[in-house]
Amino acid sequence: MKQKFIYYLILLLGNCTLLFSQVGIQTTNPQGVFNIDAAKDNPSTGVPSAAQQANDITVTFTGNMGIGTTAPTNKLHINGTDPLRLQGVSAGNTTTDHLVVIDSTGVIRNIGTLGGLSIPNPAVFRLENAQTNFLQAQGAGGSQLVPMSVVKNTIPGMSYDTSTSTITFPPGTYQITFVYEATHNATGCTISSYFVDFPLNDTTSRVHSTAAHSQGALSNHGGTITYATTIPANRTWKIALGRGQSGNCSGAGMQLAARSTQVLVFRIGD
Repeated sequence: MKQKFIYYLILLLGNCTLLFSQVGIQTTNPQGVFNIDAAKDNPSTGVPSAAQQANDITVTFTGNMGIGTTAPTNKLHINGTDPLRLQGVSAGNTTTDHLVVIDSTGVIRNIGTLGGLSIPNPAVFRLENAQTNFLQAQGAGGSQLVPMSVVKNTIPGMSYDTSTSTITFPPGTYQITFVYEATHNATGCTISSYFVDFPLNDTTSRVHSTAAHSQGALSNHGGTITYATTIPANRTWKIALGRGQSGNCSGAGMQLAARSTQVLVFRIGD
């Protein structure tokens, strides 16, 4: 009698295991270990059609979960029109946070940080008021601050002190372009020479620009001075234009033009 009871108990447990090995809600034909048929439109046998699967949630024997599909190929597989919405996501950090992309099969992948991809972030500074007799007090090798305003700054961590014309940089690789436009009505002034001391790690790198022009008050002269550099965190740099060695202009008469004199800063990577 005792042996028969044990036999029936084992048989009952076995049947329970078979009975509950698959769970279907609103379906008698579960497509995985767990299957919800929200619209209750799945067939009693066979595989549901794509339209019937669209309202299903399924967990397979391999641990994959499908929403809108009964045959998920990833740990979470969502099939539908605009299938994912994340509401209330907070703002991230464009310097340190990673970017995600979707490959041709719809799988989300990590492609690194914005800085690692070397996508430029710009900052634009502009001279709003013309500077008369600019560099009058400076001889060759001397420089003068250019009091610019911020037009645009999309570089996270970069700040600008307008009272001292000083930029404070976050670490990274940069391209800096100084655009100048000026007039000079001094007698004999036919060659203008300028320089910019660009920031480079803990020092500076001097880059010159020299150009010939006609003498006279209506003789505009301008150009660009560009430099690519690496800069450590919290490095400061004062926006200044210097008088070069090879020009023949000196004394009063130079006017640094408003609005067309600018500094363009691009952060091009880490």
